[in-house]
Amino acid sequence: MCKKMEIKNELKKYHINYTQEEILFTINETPGITLCELTKRMQLSKGSVSLCLKKLEEEKLIQKFGTFDDKRVFKIHPTKIGKDLYSKIKFIKIVKI
Repeated sequence: MCKKMEIKNELKKYHINYTQEEILFTINETPGITLCELTKRMQLSKGSVSLCLKKLEEEKLIQKFGTFDDKRVFKIHPTKIGKDLYSKIKFIKIVKI
């Protein structure tokens, strides 16, 4: 099976799409990232990223934590499930032929 199909099958299990998977990767690589930082890095609108984050949160792949300084700012972290999915997909991307 090719890499793309394997990745697509993994994403189906969690009901997420390619953009959401890319956001999950960024969150795993920079835990504690904020929405503003994420939108700049992904070059997407805040609305688009917010919708993706909502879906990732519903699938229990990420968690948002408020900061002490500003209650409007959230730090985004992967959950155990999110870390596991990240590891599986990273393995497929790197190792599989």
